[in-house]
Amino acid sequence: KPWKLNSSKLVINDNFFKLRSNSYTTPDGHVIEPYYIIDSEDWANCFVIDDEMNVIMVEHYRPGANGYVLELVSGILEAKDENPASGMRRELREEIGYVGGTVQRIGASYANPGRQNNKVHSFIAFGGQCSEQPSLEKGEDLRQVKMSYGELKAAMQDTDRVFQSFHLTTIFFAQRFMASSDNPTLQEFVQGAA
Repeated sequence: KPWKLNSSKLVINDNFFKLRSNSYTTPDGHVIEPYYIIDSEDWANCFVIDDEMNVIMVEHYRPGANGYVLELVSGILEAKDENPASGMRRELREEIGYVGGTVQRIGASYANPGRQNNKVHSFIAFGGQCSEQPSLEKGEDLRQVKMSYGELKAAMQDTDRVFQSFHLTTIFFAQRFMASSDNPTLQEFVQGAA
């Protein structure tokens, strides 16, 4: 049975961060308070393959890590996005100028369901090109990185290299999707890394 929500108070409410202090009663009668929940928008990540069979990623400055982190193209889904796929296409265009091709949803996960209420939607994009000028948001600091699939797999084996966990989840979803796909482009991509 779900926990019973007794009360909820918004402690922080700004554009990027909303924090709630909740009181719950568990099915066995224990009251747990305060229990903090971060209200977050859904997020989307994309494993991008360009028309030259490279994986396109970004090195993004992340203050929490105090440095640049190798990531997938990703972003918060906005109210103006019709659905997660349209939001992902918008992020692809904004961050790396990627247009055209196929953008396929390959899975979803929770970012951290113990403390956050948002989902991460995972996508794969292939057959498109980085033919437009990126339009980064104010303060967004990232660099595009192209690598072969083999180079990405080697980077993932490096135990000193740190990735975002939900970006790794999307990479694993992409690997599963490509392994079962009969799409010639994806078969060529995977076989080229063997």
